[in-house]
Amino acid sequence: MTLPSAQTLPPRRSGALVAFGIGGAIVAAIAVLANPAAGWAGVLTAAVYGLTIALGGALFAAIFAGTGAVWWLPIRSIPLAIAGTLLVPALALALFVALGAIHVYPWADPEVVAHNHLIHGKAGWLNWPFYAVRAAVVLLLWWALVGAMRRRFAEGRPLARIGIGFLVVFALTLSVASWDWLMSIETEWYSTMYAVYVFAGAIHAGIATTALVTFRRRRALGAALDRNRIQTLGSLLFAFAFFWGYIWFSQAMLIWYANIPEETIHYAARMSNGWTAAFWLNLVLNLAVPFLVLMPVGSRRSTFVVSQVAVVVLLGHWLDVLLLVGPGVAPASSAVPYAAVGATVAVGAAMLHRLRRDRLLAPQ
Repeated sequence: MTLPSAQTLPPRRSGALVAFGIGGAIVAAIAVLANPAAGWAGVLTAAVYGLTIALGGALFAAIFAGTGAVWWLPIRSIPLAIAGTLLVPALALALFVALGAIHVYPWADPEVVAHNHLIHGKAGWLNWPFYAVRAAVVLLLWWALVGAMRRRFAEGRPLARIGIGFLVVFALTLSVASWDWLMSIETEWYSTMYAVYVFAGAIHAGIATTALVTFRRRRALGAALDRNRIQTLGSLLFAFAFFWGYIWFSQAMLIWYANIPEETIHYAARMSNGWTAAFWLNLVLNLAVPFLVLMPVGSRRSTFVVSQVAVVVLLGHWLDVLLLVGPGVAPASSAVPYAAVGATVAVGAAMLHRLRRDRLLAPQ
C-alpha cells in the first residue's frame, strides 16, 4: 500500500497550534525560572501525559492486531497515527532528564543521599547516569517498535507479530519507566501496583483519544463507522474506566487498611496541602463519569455522548498524572499546576500538529 503525501493544515489552524505551542512553552519556561522544582515537575507531567496518550494508541493497535480482531480494521490507521506523535513527548522527557531531574528527585541531591540511609541504599539504581541511560533505552525501544508497526501497516503487511512483540517489551519497559520517572519522586515510598496503575491510565487515555479522532473522521470513514463500532469504542471506554478504578481501589485500599506510615505518605500528601479536591475529582473524572454515563447501551452508541466522555477521560488522565507528580515534588506549591498547564499546552499543540499531518490519516 502506497501512502499519499502528508496532509497540509489550513494556515489559520496551523498558526493557532503554533501560537498555542509557543505560548505554553513560554509559560512553562517562566515557571521553571521562577521555581525550578515546580516548573520541571510541570514539564514532567506534560511529557508523561503525552507519552501515555501516544503509547495508549500503540497499545490499542498492538492488542487488536495481536488478537486478530476484525472490527477495528477500518480504523486501524487512527491509533497508529496517534502512536506516531510519540516523538514530541519523548523530546520533552529528554529535556527533563537532561536539565530538570536534579531539581525534582531527592535521590539526585548528593546531600540528601548522604543523610538518608534508605535513599543511599537505592543509589545503585537511582543515580543520574544510570537513570539517563535507562530513559534513553526505553524511549528508543518504544520509538523503534512504534515505527516498525507503522511501516508494516504502510506496506500492507500483517501487524500481529510486531503487535505481540510490542506488548511484551512494553510491559517491561513501562514498569521501569513508571518506577524511574514517577515513583522515584517519593524515593522512600513504593507500591507493587504502581506500574499496573500507570498502564491502566495509558490504555484508557489511548482509547479515549482513538474514539475522538475516529468520530472526528466519521465522514472519511463513511459506512465503516457503523453503530456496532461506535458501541465497541464506547464499551471499551466504559470497561477500562472500571479497570482503572479497580486498580486505584486495590492500591489505595491495601495501603489504607495496613496503615503503615512509610506507605501512607503517598496518599497523605495527596489528601492535604490543597490537593484534596483534586484527589477526589480524579475519581469522578476517570471512574464515576464514564462508568455512570456509558452504562446504558444507548449512550455507548452515541458519538456525541462517547465523545464528551472521552474528553472528560482525557482531562481526568491529565489530573491523574499531575497527582502522581505534583504532591511529591512541591506538596504545598500551587505553581506545579500552572507549569503543567503551560507545558501540556505546548506538548499537546505539537502532538496535534504532527497528528493532523500524518500520512496514515491522509485520504486514501
